[in-house]
Amino acid sequence: GSGGRFTASTEVILADQVLSVFQKVHVLPYKDTFKYNFDHMYLNHLVPYFQEKQVGEFTQGFDLTFEGVRFQVIGVLPENSYGVVGKDTEIFYEGPAIERKVLERLQLVPFEDGLPEKYRPTKLSLDEAGLLRDYVRPYFEQRSAQVSTGEALTINGVKFKVVSTRPSEGGGVGKDTELVCQGVALRESFRPPPRSAPKARPKSSAAAKASAHASA
Repeated sequence: GSGGRFTASTEVILADQVLSVFQKVHVLPYKDTFKYNFDHMYLNHLVPYFQEKQVGEFTQGFDLTFEGVRFQVIGVLPENSYGVVGKDTEIFYEGPAIERKVLERLQLVPFEDGLPEKYRPTKLSLDEAGLLRDYVRPYFEQRSAQVSTGEALTINGVKFKVVSTRPSEGGGVGKDTELVCQGVALRESFRPPPRSAPKARPKSSAAAKASAHASA
């Protein structure tokens, strides 16, 4: 595949941390946002992303988007390492475009814990516009991987649950996906305390079975 290099600053320093720089990365576009050809996407989307938008170390599987074109990092060197793209990183950007199912609709609901009060005007309502603007849309602008019903996502310290997707088997968010954040903030599952709290540590399942067998 084609490789390219671009000029960035000599050292990659972010908030006074010196970050690991990859030798090579292999990045492929998602098919549903493919634009013109590989060279066009490299010059107009990948290079500007790595020059302007990198915000910390990443590894294989990382999704990124620049001006509507979505990509995934499918390989890094050194293998399985975390790092950033620097001036000496070789970028490979050709290969089969990644196919995904794009959702028509996605409904998420936040959990109460960690949710700033301003997004809950009352106990039974949510500020949908604010949640979409400040959490959901920015997150899915960069994340292209599939989500499915029941999945929990943490976005800027707030946990959200995927309540429903259309189609029901799940998929990725695209520019035409309807994003919905209506309902009531969720609580983490609540277990009532046992009637008489056990003083001893619970037995292992094997010990419990043995004692049950002995008393039978």
